[in-house]
Amino acid sequence: MYNLEFHHLEQHISKLLNLLEIYKFAIVTNHKKKNDFKQNIHDYIDKEYTALKSVSKHHTSLIHYNYFKFLSDQIEQPIDELTIGNTTKYISDIQQRLFRIHQLLTPLL
Repeated sequence: MYNLEFHHLEQHISKLLNLLEIYKFAIVTNHKKKNDFKQNIHDYIDKEYTALKSVSKHHTSLIHYNYFKFLSDQIEQPIDELTIGNTTKYISDIQQRLFRIHQLLTPLL
């Protein structure tokens, strides 16, 4: 059961990492749907935050708590578009933070 929880968490983190990568690519290429991609990220973060908070999963493990804290920070300070170079650096920093949480999961899967 516990491994299943970690597996689900890993899937959610991977999906968010993919959404961030798509948005970063849209910024660099000035894709016409980049605002839609940004909204997808915000919607997904909000959905994940609500799901974790409603069932108190953020108390399950330190990894769940770190992910919950990451989501909380993103809700308080949502991704916003800056200049192209600064936005990609900002998104890369967010991805690195999320990837560190993902790396903590790897030995548990």
